[in-house]
Amino acid sequence: MKNRSTTACSQGFSLVEVMIALIIICVGMLGIAKLQALVLSNTGASRTRALAALEASSIAASMHANRDYWTGSPAASTIVSSTGVTSSDSNLQTSPQCFYGGSDAPCTTPVKLAAFDLANWQQDMANVLPGATSTIACATNVGVVSCTIVITWQENAVASNAQEGTNPFQTQNYQLVVDP
Repeated sequence: MKNRSTTACSQGFSLVEVMIALIIICVGMLGIAKLQALVLSNTGASRTRALAALEASSIAASMHANRDYWTGSPAASTIVSSTGVTSSDSNLQTSPQCFYGGSDAPCTTPVKLAAFDLANWQQDMANVLPGATSTIACATNVGVVSCTIVITWQENAVASNAQEGTNPFQTQNYQLVVDP
């Protein structure tokens, strides 16, 4: 005959042990869900940053193509937003029609070509990075013109810890220095 105390201990898991195992599994699943949210947020942020870099490179290429304007006497400050172009050079605030058949076709002056490039870039920025604001600041140092392109936008990010704050929208900047 078996001792009763040894048979009672070997009958299986108790309800308490099962509940503890379920709690541990649930905590692990919550951690995995938070990790997935962070991964998705970072993927979206990386996409936006890559698009900002491409847009800055796009206007930099236009500046290199129109060196006559950008190395001559460029506007000291130009702000490009979703509402339009504001510049210290009033000629850049117009949007010339440089397409074939347009009233300014072809753009024969460097100022018209720069205004055309900025107007097209403004439309691209509004489509790719809604709500973004760009600033192009040019200065001459020792006879060399250098322009700084800064693109600013709001990014919706998931906070990974309490130190990142409760505001999900963070202001991001991308800066590119160009010597046209």
